[in-house]
Amino acid sequence: MTDGTHLPGLEGNNPLGFFAALGVQVVFDEEEQRPRLWWTNDIVPHAVVDDEFDTEKIVNSTMSLIRRMLDSPTLNPSTGTKADNTAKFDPEHIRPYLESTKDVDIDVRLASALVAERSLDGSGKKAKPTDLYFTAGKMNFLEIARDLMEQVTCDHLVEAINGPWRYSSTMSSLLWDVADDRIYALAPINPANDKKLTNPGAEALALLGLSRHPVFAGRDNRGRDRTLTSGCEGPWRSNNTYTWPIWTQPASGQAVRSLLAQVKGKVSANENRVAWYRGWGVSMVMTSEIQRSDQGGYGTFRPPQITWNESN
Repeated sequence: MTDGTHLPGLEGNNPLGFFAALGVQVVFDEEEQRPRLWWTNDIVPHAVVDDEFDTEKIVNSTMSLIRRMLDSPTLNPSTGTKADNTAKFDPEHIRPYLESTKDVDIDVRLASALVAERSLDGSGKKAKPTDLYFTAGKMNFLEIARDLMEQVTCDHLVEAINGPWRYSSTMSSLLWDVADDRIYALAPINPANDKKLTNPGAEALALLGLSRHPVFAGRDNRGRDRTLTSGCEGPWRSNNTYTWPIWTQPASGQAVRSLLAQVKGKVSANENRVAWYRGWGVSMVMTSEIQRSDQGGYGTFRPPQITWNESN
């Protein structure tokens, strides 16, 4: 196995970095040559892809896909309602939205990672988006997504991929950075009036990586109808978690989708799943609690915990 192209800015212990690494692979899903993805076996693992996919190729291909997606129906539902910015569709608009995206693979996968048919909020009047929908209030998910795609630059992507992240942009965020959690918000002054600084390159790649997390209508472990999200467990408001694997063997996009679907938060030592993890090259499994604000339901990721590693 070759050393590969290292992407040191995309760290696997931060959901934003993890999503962004998935996004690097997603960029090439419609190409004839597609990179395999894996992680270093370091204390802080970072993403690696095949040698032929260097930073320049990743950045150029990402910018090309992003420019095309700016006009995609996934980001531009055209319902004539607030849902064009929020993705919280009226029930009768969910199927037309999903059908409008079906001609292009990345479009339909991203749309299917946002909403699912017959999966509504508690009122039954609006679509309930993915558990990874952290925006609320005046922060509109699709509006932010379009702004990111429109304003992100090659330099932003290079910084995201190679690091270090400088947090120098005032562009809006989808709130997937673990640094958004209030445990990291210690400062000698009240930060409430300060504009949050972000990493647009990582955010744009992470939006593409979201497409690896489909949603579907189902019931949670309390027997309540709700939107279920790949990788997430627990009630939406509290005790909700996101769990993801770190693997050290090169994996194709199809293999990565399988890995994401198979991990779970807690595994006992005698479970068959332990042998599966080792066989799949999984070195650790990480879990972050999803915390929602009391007002509005803004989401953040709590610092991750290692819930399984290969030494267990």
